[in-house]
Amino acid sequence: MAFGPLELMVLSFPAERLSDGVRVTLDHLSAAAEMRVVDVLAVRTDPAGCAFTVELSELPELGGDRARLARLASGLITESDVAEVAAVVGDKRDALAVLLEHRWVRDLAGPVAAFDGSIVALTHIPGAPGHGRVRIRNSHDQNRLITTS
Repeated sequence: MAFGPLELMVLSFPAERLSDGVRVTLDHLSAAAEMRVVDVLAVRTDPAGCAFTVELSELPELGGDRARLARLASGLITESDVAEVAAVVGDKRDALAVLLEHRWVRDLAGPVAAFDGSIVALTHIPGAPGHGRVRIRNSHDQNRLITTS
């Protein structure tokens, strides 16, 4: 199956509020016609600081249709993605990693091609310049630029 452009979005929640955060995020994204959830995982950190993934269907507090939640996990989020997600999430916080497809780009490609055109680039610019960006240091003393809303 071909996808339009994909983007990995990482949301951070206090560990005890992860299920609530997952619920509100998925409710909002399922209503967005131009975006589609392609893969989703919860990323937690154990007391030793090692990241591990949890399928949404394994979060008992989440409730809902377990089969639907299981279908959201496609396996496209990789172990290296999980390591990067864990590196940007603070202590006592869990993360929701959501891989999104930009459907609108694929929908636009046909009309553009009808006039011998093609989409040659798509650049993500996170918010207005200088706004919504936070520079943090992770546990490996690497500077990372994180986009916030």
